[in-house]
Amino acid sequence: MPRGKAPKSKSTEPSQQTLDFTAIMVDGALKKASYSVSEITAMLEDAIDEHPTLGGTMVVQGELSNVKRSSRGHVYFTLKDEEASIGGILWASTANRLTFDLEDGLEVYLTGRLEIYRPSGSYSIVGSKMEPVGVGALQLAFQQIKARLEAEGLFMEEFKKPIPEFPERIGIITSSTGAVIHDMLRVIRRKNPLVDVLLAPVKVQGEGAALEIAQAILELNEPQYNLDVIIVARGGGSFEDLFCFSEEVAVRMVFESRIPIITGIGHEPDYSLCDAAADYSASTPTAAADWAVPDIQLLIENHSVLARDLLENMAELILYYEQTLDHSATRLIETHESCLDSCGHKLEQRSERLQSQFNLYFQKQEQRLGEAAAVLDAYNPLATMARGYGITTDARLNVIRSIRQVQPGDALTVRVQDGEIACQVQDTKPI
Repeated sequence: MPRGKAPKSKSTEPSQQTLDFTAIMVDGALKKASYSVSEITAMLEDAIDEHPTLGGTMVVQGELSNVKRSSRGHVYFTLKDEEASIGGILWASTANRLTFDLEDGLEVYLTGRLEIYRPSGSYSIVGSKMEPVGVGALQLAFQQIKARLEAEGLFMEEFKKPIPEFPERIGIITSSTGAVIHDMLRVIRRKNPLVDVLLAPVKVQGEGAALEIAQAILELNEPQYNLDVIIVARGGGSFEDLFCFSEEVAVRMVFESRIPIITGIGHEPDYSLCDAAADYSASTPTAAADWAVPDIQLLIENHSVLARDLLENMAELILYYEQTLDHSATRLIETHESCLDSCGHKLEQRSERLQSQFNLYFQKQEQRLGEAAAVLDAYNPLATMARGYGITTDARLNVIRSIRQVQPGDALTVRVQDGEIACQVQDTKPI
């Protein structure tokens, strides 16, 4: 029997003994005929862990798609190129440290480890770091925040508040250490020592600085501080150092401030989004202080010039009004005399017209009186008595018109033209 060959069976019928197919020898190694899903998954995990590249931290470049954030803050996405895709995860602790927004179509470098999720048998990269391709993370965040706030109108000129010309109280938001605050105070004291200054010390770079700046702006807007203007300032630095002045929470608070805000952040080339949202942006902190405070010496000089000009103008005005008054008085007298002459002439005409009307009236009345007198004379009893008639009255002055009014013995009075005759009735005779 050749070595290595199994003997042939004497029977062509299959053996009643159950054949064992669970393991076979291949190339001297024991291999199982079938594996469970868990075993395959475990072998893949082992293979990945033992692989020199897949088993460690790697950097993968790809395009983001299907970006979704869970209610707990975890971010799930797909990282893809032209030919393949792989799932990715950023746990909330990692996602919250990103300075830019994740969005579909963004090309990124993802640093992380390859892991297999056993329940679904899928594999994905759990990221520990992510950076945009071709631009820095902070620069991308700057561009995203700027585009978002610009679309909302936070940088429009029509929303900027006027800076008061003569502030009495100024709030300064900056670091309490360093040369910036001292330089600003020196400028303010030199230009106008009467201005009160309130310092709100904050961090001006690093994590949490933007929130401190926003909280300081909110605090200084309280009415009890009675501020006229607020200066937000920081000395020069790198783009990264100044980035806190471009974070959304600080920029929004600058825009929403009730009190006008002047920014003096960095030096001339430096630019932050707080500068864009501020009511006035100065090139440096000292320039901001210089802009906010008027020069008291210059104000005094201007006051003197204005006072002199005012006195000269007042003298000119007084002279002008004196001349105007004289001219007006002359015109008034002339007008008055002319008016008196006109009124006198009119009065004379009216007097003549009235006299003429009176004469005509009196003539008419005299005529009417003559006519009335003639009528009266016609009915005058004295004229009748002048013709020999008399008027007889009794003791009660009753005119006797009939003999029936008297009795013999009654005393009567007869009035004639030149007197009265007393008589007594002797007898009466009817006619």
